Amino acid sequence: MTSEGLDKGTGTVLGIDISDERALISYINPGDKSPVTVSKVYGEENYVFPMAIAKRSGIGQWLIGDDALGKKDDKDYSLVTGFFDKAVNNENLIVDAQLFSAEELLLIFIRALIQMAQNLSGIREVAYASFSVPKVNRETVDLITRCAGKCHIAPERTSVIGKNEAFYYYCLSQPMDQRRHDLMLFENNGLYVYAIRLNVNYTTKPGMVSLYEKYYTLDETDRDTSFDEILKECFKGSLVSTIYLTGNGFSREWMKASLKRAMQGHKVFIGQNLYADGACYASLVRAGRAEWPFMYIGDNELKLSLSLLVSDLNQKKFYTLIDAGKSWYEERGECEVILAGDPSISLYIQKPDSRKTVENVLNLKDLPERAPGLTRLRITAVPLSDRKVSVSIFDLGFGEIEKGSGRTFTTTIGID
Repeated sequence: MTSEGLDKGTGTVLGIDISDERALISYINPGDKSPVTVSKVYGEENYVFPMAIAKRSGIGQWLIGDDALGKKDDKDYSLVTGFFDKAVNNENLIVDAQLFSAEELLLIFIRALIQMAQNLSGIREVAYASFSVPKVNRETVDLITRCAGKCHIAPERTSVIGKNEAFYYYCLSQPMDQRRHDLMLFENNGLYVYAIRLNVNYTTKPGMVSLYEKYYTLDETDRDTSFDEILKECFKGSLVSTIYLTGNGFSREWMKASLKRAMQGHKVFIGQNLYADGACYASLVRAGRAEWPFMYIGDNELKLSLSLLVSDLNQKKFYTLIDAGKSWYEERGECEVILAGDPSISLYIQKPDSRKTVENVLNLKDLPERAPGLTRLRITAVPLSDRKVSVSIFDLGFGEIEKGSGRTFTTTIGID
């Protein structure tokens, strides 16, 4: 996508980092390039909203975050925490002697977050929203998509990504001098450290991105020495340009030797809003407002592209139904074609790291016999996993001239 082809848009894009413990929200307005993270106190870097919600007895007044936690001992309020995981698991909760689904509480919380971002940005329209979550699965994607829809954000303008992908979008949106070599993230909450290393192969087009994840546990009696050993292990054998530290566990009070090692030859950034900002950059890219010459193929990303060979104004070209690198939970392809020759459809599979295509021919033996050009087909492709795609072909006929038979042909194709 060239800079001339970027979508100017009129709405803001959002990035929301959400889990069972906390939430943060960032936005980028049209024409801007960097996220603004919503702070609980204007002018301060007070970004974290605890995942807490409180209802005032007898009326529909709800508080979220610290405001809700402040009502813990107030008999006029019912306080609920830990409702994100319960919403994913489709559980119910009693609040103020009433039965609520955890999803209803999550919706109230998300809606309040989005309203705060809208008020601060000055723009009501949401062009795109990306949610960074601890674990991407079908249940979480469906839950977030439903909640976003009830906040007037359509499914095609909503995405759900993991922490590693939020990190990927954040890092590769930074200036080149911060990412000439590998980048590393360390997230510390308590004694647990989540580490990600990001590497980019800039010789390929697009640049292929690799992410390596590992989990560590700090020594409770000497966090500094144990984290210093982790850094020593992670830096061994490769160059690192920049280190990002996030989570509520890092503190200058105990980081002595480890912080000194981290700062030797590396840029070091410490903050709580990396995932929210990364999700915001993801929204900027997916809304078509930023160029993105990179591709990341993770656990949730499709490992294949699926295309049709079609004739357009007598020119043969490939029409892509499914794109490699997109989340298989969200990707879906559909088109209508007119059958010109034999009753068959050729589908082409290509891996992102190869120029070779593999043809799969689906014979449509039971189609009614018609004159050439009088059979219109609707082709729908829906991923079943990151490596397999279900394809259905529906016979539409040709308007009043040839009635559709209503027959559907299905097949599953993929890679090993």
